[in-house]
Amino acid sequence: MATDRMTHDWQPLPAADGCATKGKWEHVPGKPACLVRTEPTPQGFLWQHGKQYGFGKTLAEAKEWAEAAREFWPRHLPG
Repeated sequence: MATDRMTHDWQPLPAADGCATKGKWEHVPGKPACLVRTEPTPQGFLWQHGKQYGFGKTLAEAKEWAEAAREFWPRHLPG
């Protein structure tokens, strides 16, 4: 869906020790924030890119939505 123009390198999101959500998020480094929760919520897998967010039925689908948002609403347009 979204990998034609950009490379999306998903990495574990670093969190502070003792944080309740440590190890439960992956992100694409950069700004704005591009995150997915690796554990499902009752609505599905949560994804977020900047102010946009939603839910995917699977983790792969949530990542696709986040990647698409990253391509369509980047902070800086490609030159």
